[in-house]
Amino acid sequence: MAEADPIKVMFVGADPAAFSAAIDALTEEGHEVECVASPFKALTANTLSPADLTVIDASRLDDQMLEVFDALKEVATDRLLFAAVTPAARARAARVLNLGSDAIIGLPVDAEEVQALVRKLRAPRPGAGAEQVSVDEKFRWLGEFAAGVAHNVNNPLTTVIGYLQILCSKVESSNAGGSVFPTMLKECNRISAIVKNLLLFSGNGNIEPRPVDVNRAVDAALLLAGSEEKNDKVRTERSYQPGLPAVMADEEALKLACENIAINARQAMRDGGTLSVETVEDRTGHVLVKFSDTGPGIPPERITRIFEPFYSGWNSGSVGLGLAASYGIVKGFGGNIEVTSLNGSGTSFVIELPACV
Repeated sequence: MAEADPIKVMFVGADPAAFSAAIDALTEEGHEVECVASPFKALTANTLSPADLTVIDASRLDDQMLEVFDALKEVATDRLLFAAVTPAARARAARVLNLGSDAIIGLPVDAEEVQALVRKLRAPRPGAGAEQVSVDEKFRWLGEFAAGVAHNVNNPLTTVIGYLQILCSKVESSNAGGSVFPTMLKECNRISAIVKNLLLFSGNGNIEPRPVDVNRAVDAALLLAGSEEKNDKVRTERSYQPGLPAVMADEEALKLACENIAINARQAMRDGGTLSVETVEDRTGHVLVKFSDTGPGIPPERITRIFEPFYSGWNSGSVGLGLAASYGIVKGFGGNIEVTSLNGSGTSFVIELPACV
């Protein structure tokens, strides 16, 4: 890396003020600096576009979340990872070093200390030309981490939802108004949906592959997407190849994968447009489902992150798990998703699934 080249630095922690001096100094030097609140967001961001240096506030992480250091070293093998700890949390130093941290620095982070680290980072490093981990391999490690988080959330959440359902039924039978229990149950069900999408992304969802009629699944998904993301200005055009061979998949999961892509397209066309959906069998024995919209397109700097969990490009208020779940579902069926876009000229998603033989 040449001396004049800027690098990418990511700070991870719930308190941005702890990094503010270093962020200002590095930004002034022309480096790309990003600050995220949680280790999981850091992991997703590093999966497709690794930072040259990641600095994590390890002082507030519980023992389970400290495992993120090990996961980050798997997805960004040749990048530097530092743990920042307060004097009171210094006892964690050995643990995070064993988990993959390259060094320990103080918190709040000192600007001059980080600048010195960055100067070292910009010098040539052994192995800098080594082959990078493939995108699929990075997603595999991210999926394993997501599955662990989802399972640990899902178990207590199921218990909470069960008790809330009992309380809601008692409220209904007594005709008591103004109870907060129905609202609590609704929000817990939203969390449950997020956990379900995390499991689908990780390939650990409850799916049962069997021969599926793709045309039927896609048509049902479009109806669901139109109901979920209502926009009378968006027109949907369908072109289904008759006699299309079945694919080995779980129909409900395939519908969800298609629905998420259709919703994403409808959100992109707030001012109206056309969503064209086509199914076709190619010459290699694969069934293709093509979604093309006439929206504004996706900028090049965002398209590489489009399948990251919690990355939402349209600021729609969603948690940004839809496309990530679609990616995990399709990959789980032995298929692939490709996305192409030109800024200002719309976006196309193509799902490719092996046909049943």
